[in-house]
Amino acid sequence: MATFGQKLRAIRTENNLTQKDLAKIFKVSESAISMYERDEREPSFKFTNEVASRFNVSTDYLLGRTEVENNGETAKISKGVTEFLNAVELSDDEALLKLKGMLLHKGKELSDDAIREIISYARYRATQK
Repeated sequence: MATFGQKLRAIRTENNLTQKDLAKIFKVSESAISMYERDEREPSFKFTNEVASRFNVSTDYLLGRTEVENNGETAKISKGVTEFLNAVELSDDEALLKLKGMLLHKGKELSDDAIREIISYARYRATQK
């Protein structure tokens, strides 16, 4: 299994962030990020939780207890959905109609409320980048 440092580095690079960017986001030193990524320093619970929340992964994933990033309902949002919402200025109702057919959960269509929650979350995530 990958270490915390390996997972942190992978998350950082997947999001096109530098160590300096990550340090600024989490209000820690760049050297702390570097040491975390080299597994020379263990992160605090607070830092681990903040990383999990910011990048929508579970703390179990970060700590090596599972290789599943996140099995929550909201985590099923794909980068494509976020990019779709970023690229097109749609009202919630318009986005709901466009995404309704795209989002399936276990072979069943998601409810309008679930899709609205996904749209809201995707918009929130887009503002956090």
